[in-house]
Amino acid sequence: MAVDVRWLKNTLVIFFSQIVIIGFFSFFFYFTKDKITGISVITGGLTYCVPTLFAGIFMSRASDKSAPLALSKAYLGELYKIIITISLFIYIFKNIPIEISMFLIAYGAMFVMQSVMSFIVNKSN
Repeated sequence: MAVDVRWLKNTLVIFFSQIVIIGFFSFFFYFTKDKITGISVITGGLTYCVPTLFAGIFMSRASDKSAPLALSKAYLGELYKIIITISLFIYIFKNIPIEISMFLIAYGAMFVMQSVMSFIVNKSN
């Protein structure tokens, strides 16, 4: 099973860009507002980034055997991503004191950043 190196490289570039942005804004809100806001930003961002990274790595090991096999791998990767995301939402909302608005803003910002970065990175290749 071959790994699509270009797709994997693009996924990792986007992931580490998101980590830098999450870290910056988390530190900013941690020191300017309070600890809970900083934790909310980092958990919100990571709740989007980590499942997306796992799905990207899973789907980068695409099979060259047939189109239906590649399509099923893509659907399975998205299913894994949804399951991990729901699990993280449940865990965080039950066990970690967060500010929900900042959590959701960070989650949405990472969604937008993923879309924009995917367009930029894939257009440059």
